[in-house]
Amino acid sequence: MKICIWGLTGSGKTRLGDELSKALSIDHVGPTYKSSAGNDAGLIKMLGKVTPKYIKDFDKGIVRQSRGRDCVITTWHAPWVVKDATLRVWLNVGEAERAKRISISKKESIRYATRYVREKDARSLAQYKRAYGREMDYSVFDMKLNYERVTIPEAVSIISMVARSRDGQ
Repeated sequence: MKICIWGLTGSGKTRLGDELSKALSIDHVGPTYKSSAGNDAGLIKMLGKVTPKYIKDFDKGIVRQSRGRDCVITTWHAPWVVKDATLRVWLNVGEAERAKRISISKKESIRYATRYVREKDARSLAQYKRAYGREMDYSVFDMKLNYERVTIPEAVSIISMVARSRDGQ
């Protein structure tokens, strides 16, 4: 069973991935550029070097990490590059809610968080287009979950039920 969770900045991919992997007793594959860089300062330095080749190599690493194992994958490109996913879930969360979440987690103002969300989303979407030569195709998703209207336990229950059904469990 492989579950790809996708959403824009601040949508809750990592937290949901953690909870889902615990509930299903499977691994959570969720490397980010920040985790690769080590910290915010390393990330800022590294972002200037994020080339299409770097993005594709990073994505190949995700595919390798998920190969031959049951896992939840919470990286930006996983729904498109992990071809054998059991379920691809889009976490739909509006910009205001995502900014609120970022504001709390980074202990910053809503104004700062809104700008952060907008800039990071724009940069990430542009990086995908530069690397793969096309816009993201949202038709790959099996499920679009309004993640502003359900709790984490509800989301875990819904996604687990569908994934288990598709996996024949």
